[in-house]
Amino acid sequence: MSANVDEQLGLRLQEEHKTLLQFSQTLREHIASQPGEGIAPWLQELSAAFDRLFAQIQRCFEMKSKGGYLETILKEHPTLARQVESIRNEQGQLLRMGEGIRRDLTDTRPEDRVLVADACARVQRFMAIVAQHEQRENMIVMFAFNQDLGAY
Repeated sequence: MSANVDEQLGLRLQEEHKTLLQFSQTLREHIASQPGEGIAPWLQELSAAFDRLFAQIQRCFEMKSKGGYLETILKEHPTLARQVESIRNEQGQLLRMGEGIRRDLTDTRPEDRVLVADACARVQRFMAIVAQHEQRENMIVMFAFNQDLGAY
């Protein structure tokens, strides 16, 4: 990408991404360690861990929005408008999806074994969808960067 892009934003986003990966790994491990009995504390920690992950995702999306790097891509490469708009739309959908999971985790009781299993599956699916979203976003950024370098 061009020199207009704030290098500090890029470094902060890298750090935020590392934190997101750590939170995701912690959630995967926590889900894998589900006890057979006495899951109330485990369920509370699942909810708290998801809250941390979701807050991290919100922070990343906000930084990307305020940082305006998608705007920079759009300004310098208007042919990527459809892809940039798709990324923006996905971010809104991911935020709604995450809010729904948070709400359901709060409402799920330890004795609701089917709902607990469903919540775990939804959390894992959510993390996979977020990872796919990040991959698509990275592809747009790399494409724009390569065009700026003349490597297209």
